[in-house]
Amino acid sequence: MNKYDGHYLKIALPAALEGLFMILLASTDLILVGALGSLSVAAVSIFLQPRLVLLCFSRSLASAVTLVSCRHAGKEEKEPSADLLKKSLFLGALALGALHLLFLFFLKDIFILMGASEDYLPLAMDYGPLALLAVYFTSLTLILQAVQLGYGDTASIMKTNICGNLLNAVCSFLLIRGAGPLPAFGVMGAAFGTAAGTLFSLVYSFFLLKRNGFFQGGAWLPDAAYFKTVGPLFGSVLSEQGSERIGMVLFSRMAAGLGTVPFAVHSICMNICDVYYDFIMGFGKAGMVTAGQAVGKGNFSDWQQYRKTGLRWCLLLSTAACGTILLFAEDIFTFYTADSSLLALSGTIMVFIAFVSYPEAIALWGAGVLRGSGQTAQVAAYSFLSITFLRPLLTAFFIYGLDMGLIGTWCALFLDQVIRASCASFLVSRLSAKGKFLPQAG
Repeated sequence: MNKYDGHYLKIALPAALEGLFMILLASTDLILVGALGSLSVAAVSIFLQPRLVLLCFSRSLASAVTLVSCRHAGKEEKEPSADLLKKSLFLGALALGALHLLFLFFLKDIFILMGASEDYLPLAMDYGPLALLAVYFTSLTLILQAVQLGYGDTASIMKTNICGNLLNAVCSFLLIRGAGPLPAFGVMGAAFGTAAGTLFSLVYSFFLLKRNGFFQGGAWLPDAAYFKTVGPLFGSVLSEQGSERIGMVLFSRMAAGLGTVPFAVHSICMNICDVYYDFIMGFGKAGMVTAGQAVGKGNFSDWQQYRKTGLRWCLLLSTAACGTILLFAEDIFTFYTADSSLLALSGTIMVFIAFVSYPEAIALWGAGVLRGSGQTAQVAAYSFLSITFLRPLLTAFFIYGLDMGLIGTWCALFLDQVIRASCASFLVSRLSAKGKFLPQAG
């Protein structure tokens, strides 16, 4: 293992393990709720897309903060990142707070728009308000952890989020089904657990950054220089995130329209798919950070080495994930539910989950390298085309045109990932062939 592997894995592994543990612990809610029946699974799952719509704003701001701070890290500067963090946190707290209140006011209408059925809509409304509060806590945490990521401190992010999700899992276990004197809160218990865990992550992230001096100096109110630096990056990432959410909302809406049982199967399988996705996302983050630090240093040779290192690890890990899922597909699905009607529909979908691990890993690797190199607009462009237009159109064609039902949704998902992986690979190869850094586009 050379020095590039060592530095890359030092960033990637904590981020990947943090993503893995987070999704596994977050899956605890779905597993515990799964014991309550398909209506409860659907009620919790219908909140996923509204949650991700909200998070696309905070993730976009966090990505912009990371891209700027990793350049400061490459130059071994700290004070500019402290100023950046304070202004971003102030702006995020106000703007995101208003957005979350708007969602709370129209929550029932949003669930209906997402395709919620009358049989589980009351359960979804029990779960939603507290779950919205948890999303707000998560949004602020993402902004705080963006600076930690820019400086490669993924170990602290991992520890914080694992502890928060452990708290979530314990609270959910006690409150969903009830324990001792505690009553059974059902799906509301899952929301309580999520809110408690995300609040812990927020408070502890703030404590770590304050201890490391990231709140010393700088100003809280954003100024023109801040918007000039962060604005173009935020806009590019938001256009990518926003287009992804539009496409995913349409995709999920069509899946929800297949009926309660198929939608429950789809939700569980998406959660299983997200386990590897959230894990390999850590390697995408490492690609973004190492590329950004190489740009900050002006070292194109390092950029090339980290590009090759990231691709190699993504392919190796995708092979391991694919084989594991194919061998243990039924065992993995039954962790979520033993309902025979759900299990009967899951077999073919699990095969899709196994093989989609390759294109989704390559897509995340390529997007990370491009973002770290300042080419966020390119990622936004192909994501907009593939996710916003092609995935919903393909889903509609497979479901309604070919009458393929649930399998049709996964055919569309697989093709979308292949398209994005192909675009990312081509653009990274073209950037590599230049032999030098391109002008840093927003």
